Amino acid sequence: MKLFPACVAIALTIAGSPAVADQSWQPYVSSGGTLSGVQPIDSMMVVDCLLPGQMRRSGAMSYMGPRLPVKTTAQLCAMRGGEYTEYDRANMQSSLAVWMDKAKGGDATAQFYVGQIYEKGMDTAPDYEEAATWYRKAAAAGSNEAKLSLAAMMEAGHGMPADPTAAVNLYREAMGITGDELISKSESDTRVAEVERKNESLRTELSAQRAAAASDVDRLQGEVAALKSENANRKRDASKMAALERSLNEAMTARADADRKLTAMAAIPKSSGADGPTTRSVTVPRVSAATAESVAADGIKFGKYHALIIGVQNYISYDPLKTPISDAKAIADVLEQRYGFQTTTLLDADFSSIVGGIVQLSTKIGPDDNVLIYFAGHGVLNAAQRGFWLPLDARQSERSPALPTETLAEFLAMFKARSILVIADSCFGSALSGSVSSYTGGPTEYEKGIPSGYLSRKARYVLSSGGMSPVLDQAGDGHSVFASALLKVLRDNDRILTQTGLEQALVEPVRANAQQIGLVQTPDLKKVREAGDAGGAFFLVPKTVPDKG
Repeated sequence: MKLFPACVAIALTIAGSPAVADQSWQPYVSSGGTLSGVQPIDSMMVVDCLLPGQMRRSGAMSYMGPRLPVKTTAQLCAMRGGEYTEYDRANMQSSLAVWMDKAKGGDATAQFYVGQIYEKGMDTAPDYEEAATWYRKAAAAGSNEAKLSLAAMMEAGHGMPADPTAAVNLYREAMGITGDELISKSESDTRVAEVERKNESLRTELSAQRAAAASDVDRLQGEVAALKSENANRKRDASKMAALERSLNEAMTARADADRKLTAMAAIPKSSGADGPTTRSVTVPRVSAATAESVAADGIKFGKYHALIIGVQNYISYDPLKTPISDAKAIADVLEQRYGFQTTTLLDADFSSIVGGIVQLSTKIGPDDNVLIYFAGHGVLNAAQRGFWLPLDARQSERSPALPTETLAEFLAMFKARSILVIADSCFGSALSGSVSSYTGGPTEYEKGIPSGYLSRKARYVLSSGGMSPVLDQAGDGHSVFASALLKVLRDNDRILTQTGLEQALVEPVRANAQQIGLVQTPDLKKVREAGDAGGAFFLVPKTVPDKG
């Protein structure tokens, strides 16, 4: 059994703005479930767009108002008569030119975007001090997104001395939690130290396991050798010798497993070779027949629920996987039948189908809606530690079509949805969150008296099956270890779970099942600041839940 089939070794740079040789755009699903539209791939990329100003009239005089900056796709910008930089889109100065005038005028959203531009750096090194300056201005003007970004910089020590206590308190202020619920500095220091000790503790544990296994091998080999030489033909010793030989085999297996754990990151299997076929398939999505209905429980309206489920298994140029298609079908079914989601499922989808599916979904989402995006397939990191989801047609070449997680975050920022949860069952799934640390706060389920901010503010989270580590594709009764645990939780759950409650329900079963076959795997929950998180929560509402009254 391959331990890390959801990871691939990558030696070449995958393009930041994915493209393919023919620049064609595969059909994607329209709101009615049919295939439509043939557009260049670049037209679906997110750009900083300046829309024409309003035509105003004062008495007998007509004049044009100031242009309006927005983030949207290149195609929609052009359709609305807007202006954007067609080439060199990642240039810092061209992006600042769109937002700076409005930011200097005191607009909190523009100030937040200027802070993001300085923090990312784009074509130059990040300017964290300037980013913090603009985040503070936006926060003072009422932007919760800016408070969360500033808190992340405080936590990491970017542009200022690291201050975990102030960071946590600012996180909670952005979410409307104040007073006695703010943690003390000693509690914060304890949490930080615990996280820092985590990896070292795992290495120590694995080294101890290997040493113990090696000692058992040496001892048992000696006992078997002595028994064979002295009592090989004696019937009364046959049972004991067989038992010792079984123990020896088990100990040797334990030693081999410990060796694999200690070298897990170096054990990523090689891809199947060259660029492979250049043909690409048209993915026919499976769209649930039911329309999204507004979900309510315990007197609370939670809004409509939509899901985009992606499972890529039979790769053209990389090692095929075993379970993504069965995982995707089962996840879509339980979300539709038990939670009332309207689902769209993409199986063995190429780059165009995945991007088209995301963009198409964004066009039918309202401000009170909720979105879940599930991806099962290969995930990679390049030399710059940027994460990518690999579609069916990914190749080992510099212009390989692949979806950068930072581009995915930009797509998610366009969604009007109140809450978005991305579930990534792939290697390095946490790359979507950028540099944000693991999120362990907030309620685990809905209860009466919950702070209103969790229900009203935007929520953007990624729940990865193994953080920034390799993950298992099999060993879950026909599903991956993570998908098997996720399906059990979703099927058995009778509470209104938040993203935090879902993660907590998954951690122990995933860890336990992974350890049985020789791997340390732990689900990880993080915020996605770049997608517009403002401190809300994602709620999973079963169709039948007990009254909390």
